[in-house]
Amino acid sequence: MGSKAKRHKLSKERNSMQCQDRISNLPSNLICRILSCLPTKTAVATSVLSTRWKQFWTLVNCLDFDDKLMLQRRTSNRAALQMSFASFIDGVLERVSCLDKFRLKCCQSYDVSHVNAWVAALIKYRIEELDLSIPVKHSTNHVLPRDLFSCRTLVVLKLGTEFMLNVPVSVWLPSLKILHLDSVKFSDGVSIKRLLLGCPVLDELSMNECVGKGVHVIHISAPVLTKLRYHNEKEKYSLHDDFLEDDFLEDDFLETADVSEYKIVIDTPALLHLELIDDEAEVYLEKNLSHIIKADISIAVQYDETHSKCITDLLMGISEVQSLHLYNDCREAVHKIDSELPIFHNLTSLVLGAGYVGWEWLSQLLVKAPCLESLVFEEGYHIECDEDEDDEDDDEEDDSEGDDKPLLRHDWHPPQNVPSCLLSNLKLVKFLKFQGGDGDLKMVEYFLKNAEVLEKLIIQTDGTVDECFDMVGAGLAIAQQQLEITTKLLMLPRGSKTCQIEFVILRHDFDGSESPY
Repeated sequence: MGSKAKRHKLSKERNSMQCQDRISNLPSNLICRILSCLPTKTAVATSVLSTRWKQFWTLVNCLDFDDKLMLQRRTSNRAALQMSFASFIDGVLERVSCLDKFRLKCCQSYDVSHVNAWVAALIKYRIEELDLSIPVKHSTNHVLPRDLFSCRTLVVLKLGTEFMLNVPVSVWLPSLKILHLDSVKFSDGVSIKRLLLGCPVLDELSMNECVGKGVHVIHISAPVLTKLRYHNEKEKYSLHDDFLEDDFLEDDFLETADVSEYKIVIDTPALLHLELIDDEAEVYLEKNLSHIIKADISIAVQYDETHSKCITDLLMGISEVQSLHLYNDCREAVHKIDSELPIFHNLTSLVLGAGYVGWEWLSQLLVKAPCLESLVFEEGYHIECDEDEDDEDDDEEDDSEGDDKPLLRHDWHPPQNVPSCLLSNLKLVKFLKFQGGDGDLKMVEYFLKNAEVLEKLIIQTDGTVDECFDMVGAGLAIAQQQLEITTKLLMLPRGSKTCQIEFVILRHDFDGSESPY
């Protein structure tokens, strides 16, 4: 009997150890750090675990709210849910003892009074990071509390979505290093300039769809800025949240999406990374970006001398760049001024999109990039065509009818002399969306034959098969497709004895993603 009692006791102790709450035994400061990484709703819910856990969430220094969690509940009274969510935020802000970071993402629109009350409360905590993405109800001219624009502790400020921001006359954010503005509209260019002038140590600026209808010039001046991301694509503009209420979609706000041509003036001498996507603006650099490392460019194409000079000056201003990505429209811009291209002495990586022009200009660009090591054709050799373009005879008839239709030039004309980058530096060439046509093969043949130090050629193509095939049939079709193209590639002459050819066929999955076969 004694032996049984001993075994029972040991078993009980073992079960007790297995059920032990190890998290609760952690130091309080570590528990608070863990809770800071959770959505605030989840962190507050831990208060019911025990008496010790009741106050832990009030000690976190980071709050994260998202009303999408609330909207997942099925109810016919959404207004009541909104009020409940707003009251929840009010209660949390009253009880937390210290606060460094605050994030609030809302799909529903909220009254200006609620938003401003939250911001005012946060400023009192000497907040360091503030991330607000809130559609504001019944307001297209949002006046945030003035104290926000003079908060000395603020290091990161992210604002959105879809409201007009009224910038006060006086702005002073001496610690602000990161500023992100997403669909925050400005009524005029002076407001933008005033905001940036009040941020003397700004290091990173992101502006996405921030141009109101009254903006004619955007002056981006920041002496120590190293990262600039500017996006404004008119045709892609949309009020992106399905949850936005009808009363928010007021005509006076929607008019701000209709922006005429304007100018962007950039004065950022310390810039290292530039991402500039704009299909309407003329872009001017007040100073050459002599420290630039990476640039992603897509700008409007206008057929006039002023705009051509603007493009030339822009490329001249970034000619020290090491990594360059030219998107679709920008390729056409380069095509216009290929004879005036600057020399890109430091350029080692080049990514090219597609467009409505062919590849005549590429020869000149290769000549102007003597140190190029990596070249990527992200749309392959393919040039965008009109859907109703038929055979060559039809093309000739179309060309004679007028200039309304873009003139498509598919021919690849290699330079008379092999560019120096192919002889001594180019190590990687990558073709995405490869189709295996004569044009594709002609260009691949040129690089294989003339790139004397080429280490790898990557060919990536879509695996297109008939939908009625079963998996086995699809696999055989893909294998046959790969064999045919690989055979053609292997027969091409090579200038580099060490070059490897990597062939990748992408499979389009049901969820829209792509993966190699």
